[in-house]
Amino acid sequence: MSHYTKMAAYIMSETGRNWCCRGFVALGLVLALVLMLVIPQHMKENSDWSLQYAVQNFADGQFVLDRDTFYLQSGEAQASGASLDQYTQIDNQNYAYTEAPGYIFYLLPFHYVHAHALANVLLAAGAAAVVYLLLRRIRDERTACVGALLWIFSPVALAMLQRAYADTFAAAAFLGIGGGLYIYYCLRRGELSLMAAYGLLFLAGLGLGWSVFANYANTWAVGAFLAHFIYLQTKARLEGRKKEIVFSALCFCLGMLLPLAGLLMYQNAVFGAPLRFGFQYTGLPVGFSWQYIQANIRQTTVAWLIGYPLLIPGLAALVWALYHRTHKNVFGTDLLLLLAGWVAAVFGLYLMYELTASSDIAGMPFIVLARYALPGLMPLTLLSALWLEQLSQRALRGITAALLVWGVIFFAQSALAYPEVPINPLNPWRNITQSQQDSLLLDSARSIYVTSGGVIDA
Repeated sequence: MSHYTKMAAYIMSETGRNWCCRGFVALGLVLALVLMLVIPQHMKENSDWSLQYAVQNFADGQFVLDRDTFYLQSGEAQASGASLDQYTQIDNQNYAYTEAPGYIFYLLPFHYVHAHALANVLLAAGAAAVVYLLLRRIRDERTACVGALLWIFSPVALAMLQRAYADTFAAAAFLGIGGGLYIYYCLRRGELSLMAAYGLLFLAGLGLGWSVFANYANTWAVGAFLAHFIYLQTKARLEGRKKEIVFSALCFCLGMLLPLAGLLMYQNAVFGAPLRFGFQYTGLPVGFSWQYIQANIRQTTVAWLIGYPLLIPGLAALVWALYHRTHKNVFGTDLLLLLAGWVAAVFGLYLMYELTASSDIAGMPFIVLARYALPGLMPLTLLSALWLEQLSQRALRGITAALLVWGVIFFAQSALAYPEVPINPLNPWRNITQSQQDSLLLDSARSIYVTSGGVIDA
């Protein structure tokens, strides 16, 4: 038998096919990285500028900015056509970053070595690995390969993967990693050793807790996991497994409380109380209310359908599974309800978001409206991959290829939708004179001071 014949026989074997599936996922990650490098990434929104300045400030140990420093940095950003709208005034003299700081603390080691883009790449690899692990356990390696690729190449995921100075991808990845590991534990808890089970619970809790540390809105999705964990603990207690209850609760809660303790300490240091946070000081329309549902259905539906092509098949698969119990031998009713709660806690929450309801969407790229719901992508990916696996091989390959191409096209559209601006906003003064710099800073300081209620004497 020739060398090539042996190689072909190995590839056609089950082991060979499994390694090919893993190779395709690795190749997908490499392709995503290449796309990030080839397609230029422009600073898109004011939130990107705010986070980039926040990373620099946190690296310098400045969690709170005095008025002069804030005026200087705002003048720099305005000179490049941007605004630090994620910084808010917390008292007469000081300004602080509005958003949850978990992604910034995660990003700092990459900032010190000037490799910011790698932060999201590592999270993408971790989330893809969890999707692969879950779907391989549920079905097989081919389904796992499809699911991992669909997660990476979803338009919003790919677009936010490129934006190192936005916390959206990290918030989704931390939630997906933590939530995925928790579901994996639930599926295998009867097969794992005690140490492996407790380790999985700790890592799941850590991921879920850090997702809240990175994005306050993830609290609702984490609440769904807590409700399910309480259900499991109650069930174990009724079955007389008291020792298991103590150690599993300890590991899961310890993992979750570590990042949450960091969040509370940060809020106490910056805002003066553990339960105070930046959005309580901001004037931005960032509230949630039932009254915005109708407006958001009108405003965000098209953006969501473009950015999340798995939304319809994922929801359809979820409803079908709940109604017909076709996945009962895979997830069980309790895990299906957990997946439903996860989707509802993200997409349902953002149907009530004031910012998207009040935005003027004329000419607005889809990514601006769709990016907030990215933490809800993983359950849709799991359900869609399992649904696609029911199709013929030709249909599976065709639909998967179409979805991957869809993701690349709309990623490119979102990346190129804005006019180019300086890539490094921390040095925007290259092409203007000193007198122009002084004039811009003075005008910026006057504008900010008057807006915040001050009066400039003649």
